Amino acid sequence: MAYWLMKASPEVFGWEMLAERGKTRWDGVRNYQARNYMREMKPGDLVLIYHHGDEPGVVGIAKVVTEAYDDPTTEEGNWSVIDIEPVIKLTRAVSSDEIRYTPVLNVLQLFNQPKLSVMPVTDAQWELLLRIGKTTLPT
Repeated sequence: MAYWLMKASPEVFGWEMLAERGKTRWDGVRNYQARNYMREMKPGDLVLIYHHGDEPGVVGIAKVVTEAYDDPTTEEGNWSVIDIEPVIKLTRAVSSDEIRYTPVLNVLQLFNQPKLSVMPVTDAQWELLLRIGKTTLPT
């Protein structure tokens, strides 16, 4: 299993909408590196949902339920989508500043590649983010 972080705009499609809708297609990614990361994702991988905007930070965890497939929202380019479903909302959101100023987390591509909307997360980063977010995964 691998861990990932995906950025979302809460006013367009954030954690609350994902929790209400359940399984959903994650589409609209138009960055080649993010697309390539999505193509590496496998069913069962876990994803941190990061809201950007007024109160940026990690707010929830989702699970990948499909491998990447062609993005049906466009005929231009070679883009991919995956399907995800909500797992759990973090007990406590982990702010962007906490991530930026915490060793181990501050090397996430979140800051040195701010336009990247999908990125890998190491095991150590995953465990630390869950600990800061006071969240344990359901069994």
